[in-house]
Amino acid sequence: MSPAHETLRTTIYRASARAWGIATGLVLGLGLLVATWWLLLRGGENAGAHLGRLTHIFPGYDVSWTGGLLGFLYAFVVGYALGRLLAPRAPISRAEREAELDKHVRLNARSWSLALGSLLGVGLFAVTAALLLRGGERPGDLLEHIDTFFPGYAITWTGALVGAAWGFATGWLAGQLLALVYNRAVASAEAKVARG
Repeated sequence: MSPAHETLRTTIYRASARAWGIATGLVLGLGLLVATWWLLLRGGENAGAHLGRLTHIFPGYDVSWTGGLLGFLYAFVVGYALGRLLAPRAPISRAEREAELDKHVRLNARSWSLALGSLLGVGLFAVTAALLLRGGERPGDLLEHIDTFFPGYAITWTGALVGAAWGFATGWLAGQLLALVYNRAVASAEAKVARG
């Protein structure tokens, strides 16, 4: 393995678990908050019937203004725990921390956005295409009502393209947000270590 690859591997390994937790928690929390409030702004009959099922997982959550805030807290805690669990471990000793200062990996917002956007866009197009090829029957509750979040989406070939565009845009924004929050959390952690 080349020295550059070894340095990158070490840097990724030393990434701050706290930064991963905060970034993941904020993305999940803000995602649920925005989805809840979006449904409230759109209104209509049975607004949030599907998202409201999260009350089985998050006691007290419902599709309301205060429910959105409570959902944010629940989703942040879950995201923080997942981020901490899945993140590479940080150096243990103070000497290791000082040696690793300014060596934490930064996420490239453009790369993350392209990856997440492509994944969501292609995924939604592929699922819709598969449904169309089998006759479009029984799409399931989520896809049947996804036009609530993605206006213009339908289980048609045109709808699949619209869904792909919405999926890409959503993934792009999520990638930008994830990189922004993560990079700021890492910079904050590094500054804290530098202050002692």
